[in-house]
Amino acid sequence: MIEKIAVIGGGQMGSQIAALAAMAGYKTSLYDENRENLEYRYKFVEDNIKNLINKKIYTQEKLDAYKDNLDLRYSLDEVVQEKSFVIEAVVERHDVKLEIFKHISSFMGEEVVMATNSSFIQASELSKHCNHPERFINMHFFYPPIRMDLVEISYPDNVSDDVLERTKTVSKNMGRSVVVLKKETPGFIVNRMLAALVDEAYELYDEGIADFEDIDIAIKKGLNHPLGPFELSDYSGLDIHYYAKLKKFKESGDSKDEPKKFLEEKVLNGDLGVKTGKGFYQYKKD
Repeated sequence: MIEKIAVIGGGQMGSQIAALAAMAGYKTSLYDENRENLEYRYKFVEDNIKNLINKKIYTQEKLDAYKDNLDLRYSLDEVVQEKSFVIEAVVERHDVKLEIFKHISSFMGEEVVMATNSSFIQASELSKHCNHPERFINMHFFYPPIRMDLVEISYPDNVSDDVLERTKTVSKNMGRSVVVLKKETPGFIVNRMLAALVDEAYELYDEGIADFEDIDIAIKKGLNHPLGPFELSDYSGLDIHYYAKLKKFKESGDSKDEPKKFLEEKVLNGDLGVKTGKGFYQYKKD
C-alpha cells in the first residue's frame, strides 16, 4: 500500500514531519488554519533543506521531492480527504488534539492510521473517545525532525497489527531509526529520561541554588551533554513541559508534580522557547 499522508499542524514540528514524508516520496498535504504561517513555514523548511544539501546531508533529489509531493491546505476536512495516514502535530493539549481526532474519525475510513506526534498524551487517551480506536498510535518525532534521526512508536493494547507495521514502515522510509515501546508510558523513553534531569534542574533553580545559565554550564561541562536542561526545555518547547507536568499533577494531586510558577508564568506570557524567540534564553526568531 502506498500511503497518502496528511499532517495536521503547520508549526515547527508539523512542517518538518510533512517535509520528511514528501522527501520519502509520499504524496503529502500539510494543514494549518493560519495561511500566512503555513506559507512561511514551507519556505523556511525549503531553505533548511537547501542548507542541508550544501552540507552534503541531503541531495537535490530530496528538495525536488519536497516540492513535488507536498501541498498546503487550509481546511481540516480537506486535508484528510482521500488520505490513508494522518499525523497530528498540534499544540500539546489533550482537548485540542481530542477535538481534531473526534472530528476526523467521525467520517474517515476504518483503514486510516491516526497517529499523534505527542509523547505525553497517549493514543489510548484519545482513541477511547473516537471512532475506530484500533487505528490510533503514537509516532513521536524529535525537534528538528529533518535533522533528528529517531521516531519513538507507542501503541494501545488494542491497536491493529496493520497500523503498527504501517507506522514502522513510514518512519523507516522517512529515513529515521525506529524504537517501539512494549507498553504505553507518558514521555516514552527519551522524554521520560530527560524529564528527570529537567525536573531536578528546575528544583535547583527554584530553590535559588544557582542561576539557570550556571546549571546549564555545569551539566554541559560536568556530564558532557551538548545542551543544558534549560536549553533543552527551550528547544522542546516550554509549553510541552508545562502541560505534561500539569496533566501529571491533576492525575496524582502530588505537589511535587505541580508545574513551577516560573514555568507557568513564561507559558502564560507566550515565552515558549525557540519557537517564539524567547524562553529562558533569547533567540533570533526564525
